[in-house]
Amino acid sequence: MDPRQTEQKRAYDTQDFMAVIFVGNGENLYPFNEGARGAGVLPKALMPVGNKPVINNVLDWVFVAGLTDVLVIVPPKAAAAISDHLTEYLQTEFSSSSQQRAPRITVKTYDDGEGDGEDVDDHSGTARILKRFRSLIKASTDFILLPCDISFPSNFSLASILDRHRATPDAVLTSVWYEAPESVRESEEKMIVATDKHTSQLLQVYPVDELENHDLTLRMALLSAHPTLSLSTRLLDAHVYVFRRTVLDLLATRRDRDLTSVREQFVPWLLKGQWQAGLADAWGRLLNPPRRDPFAAALARSTATSFRAGVALAAAAAPSASATPEGDELFEFKNIARAKAKGAHKPKPAAWSCHVVIVKPEAGGSKEDEKKKGKAEPEPERIIRANNIAGYWEMNRHVVKTLGAANPARAKEDKDEIAPSAQISPDSLVGEGVRVGERASIKKCIVGRHCVIGKNAKLTGCVLWDFCVVEEGARIENAVLANNVRVGEKAQIKDCEFGPGFEASPGAVIRGERMVAGQEV
Repeated sequence: MDPRQTEQKRAYDTQDFMAVIFVGNGENLYPFNEGARGAGVLPKALMPVGNKPVINNVLDWVFVAGLTDVLVIVPPKAAAAISDHLTEYLQTEFSSSSQQRAPRITVKTYDDGEGDGEDVDDHSGTARILKRFRSLIKASTDFILLPCDISFPSNFSLASILDRHRATPDAVLTSVWYEAPESVRESEEKMIVATDKHTSQLLQVYPVDELENHDLTLRMALLSAHPTLSLSTRLLDAHVYVFRRTVLDLLATRRDRDLTSVREQFVPWLLKGQWQAGLADAWGRLLNPPRRDPFAAALARSTATSFRAGVALAAAAAPSASATPEGDELFEFKNIARAKAKGAHKPKPAAWSCHVVIVKPEAGGSKEDEKKKGKAEPEPERIIRANNIAGYWEMNRHVVKTLGAANPARAKEDKDEIAPSAQISPDSLVGEGVRVGERASIKKCIVGRHCVIGKNAKLTGCVLWDFCVVEEGARIENAVLANNVRVGEKAQIKDCEFGPGFEASPGAVIRGERMVAGQEV
């Protein structure tokens, strides 16, 4: 059942949050991001997970929370394909919706924004790109920054994060970190994350690889301000950030060419301002405008409040950030910072803070408990990002594990395309238009649209995108086949990833390889 149909949301002409979704180039997704023209190379946001584009997970999560205004920032070469998909998504999901206000999705390319004269390209940092779109985020609206390639546990809602941010009036940032499976954590950059256990503040993030002589230096100012500081290397950044709108005013004080990544540069810089002498005071003018009233905001969202009163209360609760021209803002900020640096005064504690939501898998029962019950406990749900091969595998494995006997994978009208002697396990997902030959076997697999599986072919633990062909007698185990891949007769494939348009010759034996179209074993 669609959760949008079970949660009645009140529509507003004003919203206190906007969603901004970044779509990257998928540099860590080789070989899926390479192939000949016409081979079916997909933008990162449209990679299939459970036979649906991965960005659908994020959009569903956003709209269930009641947000209706979404900005999607994409690489120029992916704009047309993503725009077409998002148009189809809205028509499919909301054509018969009873919501008073239909969601709005705006698609912009990296080079559509307003910069300081310097061009951006596909490899420009997210902080630099975000600054260019500052004018598209209303001065009265905070925003949440999201990746396009993430899935969340069913019991973890965006509304809970936004409520956490609203309930902390001095928060300029609320970010999400999570514990990942070991297979995924090994492929990600290891970070040291410093948090305050009592206040849930995020204090410092530092790459382990950048430590000199494996020694971590913590400033006395940080330890003095946060004596309950806790360090962890088990957490990964979900790239989910709820920002106060005024953070963009601080971002505007930096030149485009000085900006790189939100995760690697801007967030650590912002965290340092909470406790480093002088920064909190210098940045206070931009980050801490007149305090918002959380009680007015709560009343504005109450179903007992009339629409007219709700609009008035929402206006009273919103931050009064002024849209100062970027050049004037940078000039004024630098003058104030210089004046404060010259004066001898004791720095005041920051009137703003950065907070963290840590998502851990729910603890399951022990193996002894499982034996007593006679069945295995379901695997705990986790946050998963498909920003690399390991994450993409993990996300699809999770889909397979959720399938069961009630799996609606095979449409009734397609049954004639599947031979009676073919075996398809209940924990497999088969797309429309798939043809399966006699005595073929498909176990724990996701098979995309219009694929052809030949006679006596055997697939185990595989993910096939659209229009793949597996010829007679082929054996494939633990492999991902992107669009238009062909596996020849009696080929044996194990632990592989094939890019769009790759062809494995008949009788080929390929193990543990990542191949693109045109390559030969």
